[in-house]
Amino acid sequence: MDPKGFLLDEDRGVSPVIGVILMVAITVILAAVIATFVMNMGPTETTMPNAQWNFNEDEGASEVTIEHNGGSPVKADNVQIKVSDGSGGGGSTDLSSVSPYGSGSELTAGSDLVVGFSGSSSVDIQESSISFSDGEIQIIWENPDSGETQIMAEWEA
Repeated sequence: MDPKGFLLDEDRGVSPVIGVILMVAITVILAAVIATFVMNMGPTETTMPNAQWNFNEDEGASEVTIEHNGGSPVKADNVQIKVSDGSGGGGSTDLSSVSPYGSGSELTAGSDLVVGFSGSSSVDIQESSISFSDGEIQIIWENPDSGETQIMAEWEA
């Protein structure tokens, strides 16, 4: 019996099946690696900063102090304060247009601002003359890339 002839005479077809399975597996793995690499190459979208906020209403309910308690710094250019007084009145203002916050400034942990609503269409930061007994305040963040807005924090009386 010739050992070389014995091995070559087997026609079971196992080797071609295993070869096809291995080629398919390699192709799938290669496609997954390339897809993962390509998916991460696109532009990254700016996400809303992770910040914690605390709202404190004064005893007379004429103003609310908003404090940045921690988390990521928030650019004033991307923040809008929206106030409603519970009777249909309300207004909003871009934080970057309010002193001491200007264009390019940031709110960091420990920063605070006092919000009041004067009954007109604008929000009065630092001064106030209305009761917030039924009011609501929202801190709205605007994505600088897409212009979409998200509510960062909300307070209701």
